[in-house]
Amino acid sequence: MRFAHEFRLPTRVSLFVFPIGLMSLIYILSRPTRMDPDPLLNNHIKRDHHNEPEQVSALATPQSPIESLPVKFNLMEETYGNNWAEAPADLYLPPNECTIEYANANKLQQDHPCVVRLIRRNYLFKPAPRSVQYRLAHPDAIDPSDGQSQAILEILQNKTNGFFIEVGGYDGEFLSNTLFMERYLQWSGLLIEADKTAFNQLRTRNRKAYTSPVCLSTKPYPMQVVYNATVGTLSSILEKSDGKDEAATNGDTNSIYKVQCFPLYSLLVAIDRTNIDYFGLDVEGSEYKILKTMPWSKVYVKTMTVEWNHTPEGEAAITRLMESNKFIKFGLISMPYTREVVYVRDFLDQYRQYKN
Repeated sequence: MRFAHEFRLPTRVSLFVFPIGLMSLIYILSRPTRMDPDPLLNNHIKRDHHNEPEQVSALATPQSPIESLPVKFNLMEETYGNNWAEAPADLYLPPNECTIEYANANKLQQDHPCVVRLIRRNYLFKPAPRSVQYRLAHPDAIDPSDGQSQAILEILQNKTNGFFIEVGGYDGEFLSNTLFMERYLQWSGLLIEADKTAFNQLRTRNRKAYTSPVCLSTKPYPMQVVYNATVGTLSSILEKSDGKDEAATNGDTNSIYKVQCFPLYSLLVAIDRTNIDYFGLDVEGSEYKILKTMPWSKVYVKTMTVEWNHTPEGEAAITRLMESNKFIKFGLISMPYTREVVYVRDFLDQYRQYKN
């Protein structure tokens, strides 16, 4: 497929609203800068302690946690100090004791070696090779998204070889925000889908991205939840006000069952990727809580779309959260299947810090 030098949005996304004062960001976003925006961008979390000031004089061990560090995101460094990764991973938990039951019960840190090991071993599938053909239900459909992919590519100037995270990937084709990017612009990424039926279909598509059959945790630790897959694309986590586990009472069924959840940051550490070009979050109600678990200083996300109309906290609360983490609200997408807000990383904030 050929692309013109200037990319124009199709008529069906004409309701995408861009604040006029922010249009100049489109050009600046893709330009290189003199400063290194974040020493963590291209480094795994376990290698970042060389870029941070020392906070402890000796390596902390699981028997001697650093009590003075505030625990905000449930990270290893908050408990054991910045030098924790210098010790062998097995020091924190021997491999034979690293089980999902242990990780859930003890609310292990987002980047705990055991959590990363469990994801890589049991909950992560590698991308299909580029040489393997897609198996799509509608291969002639160029872009199945509801406008998100074209809007994001307008911002990123048709970037090639990008990396995405799509949460709520469904079957990997229907209303996919990322399939167009992957097929025609050689992107790769991570597709997350907790619906068992949909994920089984997703696995047959031969997507050129990691896939994971989990849900995203609403807390900064791994947990098991009850998942309602009754309504297909509207599947979601069941959160009961009395705190009782519905599946524990009624047992798993074909449409209501227990699913393992991990924080998004745990999955990013597991794939060794913290520099993201596009992050799409559509989980029918838990978006705000999921975003609150993210240690945003550890990752660099250029663009985001977040579904807001099923979120109890509302779009305004999501926007306040993202603005507090150096994002700019860029606009809204309102389409037949979509009510989403678009955010762009406020890279100018880093420029201001550099100038100062």
